[in-house]
Amino acid sequence: MTAVTHPRSRALDLSMLRGGRFYLWMTLVALAAAAISLHWPSTPSYDPWSWLIWGRQILHGSLGITGGSSWKPLPVIFTTFFALFGSVQPNLWLIVARAGALMSVLMSAKLAGRITWSIVAQYRGGASLSELSLGKRLGVIAPVALAVAIALVGTTFTPTYPVPMMLGYSEGLGFAIALIAIERAWDGHHRQAFALGLLPCLDRPELWIVWGLYGLWLMWRDRRAIPLVLGLGVLMLTLWVALQLLGGGKISDLFSHAQKNHAAHSSVNSSFPFWHELSITLWPLALERVEAAALVMMAVTTWLLIRDRSDAGGWMAAMRRHGGPVAGSLAALAGFLWWIGVSLETQAGFAGNTRYAILGSLLVYVGGAAAFGWACLGLARAGGALLQRRRQQGTSLSLRLGLSTVVMFAVFLYVPSWFSHRLPTVNGIRYALRYQAQLRDSFSDLIQRAGGAAKILKCGSIMTDNYQVTMLAWDLDRPIPVVQALPHKLEKNISGPNVVFQDGPVHPNRPGPTATQMAHWEKGWTQLNNSRYTIFHARPVTLYMDCTRYSTGKNKS
Repeated sequence: MTAVTHPRSRALDLSMLRGGRFYLWMTLVALAAAAISLHWPSTPSYDPWSWLIWGRQILHGSLGITGGSSWKPLPVIFTTFFALFGSVQPNLWLIVARAGALMSVLMSAKLAGRITWSIVAQYRGGASLSELSLGKRLGVIAPVALAVAIALVGTTFTPTYPVPMMLGYSEGLGFAIALIAIERAWDGHHRQAFALGLLPCLDRPELWIVWGLYGLWLMWRDRRAIPLVLGLGVLMLTLWVALQLLGGGKISDLFSHAQKNHAAHSSVNSSFPFWHELSITLWPLALERVEAAALVMMAVTTWLLIRDRSDAGGWMAAMRRHGGPVAGSLAALAGFLWWIGVSLETQAGFAGNTRYAILGSLLVYVGGAAAFGWACLGLARAGGALLQRRRQQGTSLSLRLGLSTVVMFAVFLYVPSWFSHRLPTVNGIRYALRYQAQLRDSFSDLIQRAGGAAKILKCGSIMTDNYQVTMLAWDLDRPIPVVQALPHKLEKNISGPNVVFQDGPVHPNRPGPTATQMAHWEKGWTQLNNSRYTIFHARPVTLYMDCTRYSTGKNKS
């Protein structure tokens, strides 16, 4: 007789979370949430404005990538298409970038839950989930829910992750696709995984080596995949190198830009960049209790493989026997290795921005969250063994799993973490977004009050804070090099620029101009031709404008 499963029992069939249907619904939900988030003050930041400008230029048949951020094909593919929609192009890109960041969080939680479920299912045995009572179902699913919750909350509030992604940086999107590719490879769909892997490779060059080695393995394993691998390899190089050259850049710019442009507080400037980046910058990106759980899981899994390799018939058989812990340990190991790779890049002189390391954080949370779920099972089995030794009637595994999950949840909440104070808050995120959006509104308002973009362009040389160069170039609808960054120090015997957009108070680690420099420039101009800046205020930006010296609009300062 064939057993008929009641339709309601499918709600607890976790296999429904696999496959393309889940990815489709996840994408739609993420896009909807990202669109709703535009009700918050919203604007792109420095790098995204570069991609938006380049997308607009490509649409109009020209591309000049000098100035601005480093070239990245992935976001420019989107911004070129979005340029068809005119002024809403920035908001469309923000929706995609924010949706990608949310998808990376959801995929991390899904992978953590899936690994934990495989561990529980392997040891549970007995009746199928649909045959259990509601209470026992909840007990069985409890460790999975704990792992999902840890990964979901931890990755959402990873320090330095929410704000950059809300400002339109592309790493969230690229790493979300990378996690989907990892899961497709886990399920044996290697061609799909390799094809998806192209997209994150168009965002982060660090993935080239992994993707390339995977392609070589795929060609060795599946001869029919050779055209796919070679074709996508040529496409990736074309999008990176050919467009870089067509836009007026150099191949060396692919690597040198991040070496030349880094903040004053970057680990590059420390005495030992590798260790400073790894221990001070990257290690705090995840809660220490999660990192410790991931390391313990790796150690215990290694011990289990060594112990069982002979009995199981070899390493591969032992890995299959402990498939769940092995998957969690590999995820954590990949995360830690990613952090080490970013730290090595920093030692070589690259910027070492924390958003480059987010993939490592996501994978560490996958492994660490699954380790908490595994610990629930271990605690439940230990409790059952203790009861049996004392010849007491043992409770069901489902009940013990539920109780052990409560214990591990308490451990997660109350074990102290050295870096918990660094976790971002919702108010902090909203404040950062509000200030950036206020800058964008102020720039647009000042341009209109000064007579419009055409008048400002005719006025002469234009300068603004380094971090606002690309936004001002967007507002003026001109290539990025038209706008200069403000100098870091006072330069004598040099008259000031014709137009200066000064935003907010000057930070010691940020370019000027200081109040002293502005006074020096104005004094110099007064001595030369009795001219002064006309000043416009739109908090937090001040516009200094004098068109009397260079009426031709040429940049001579």
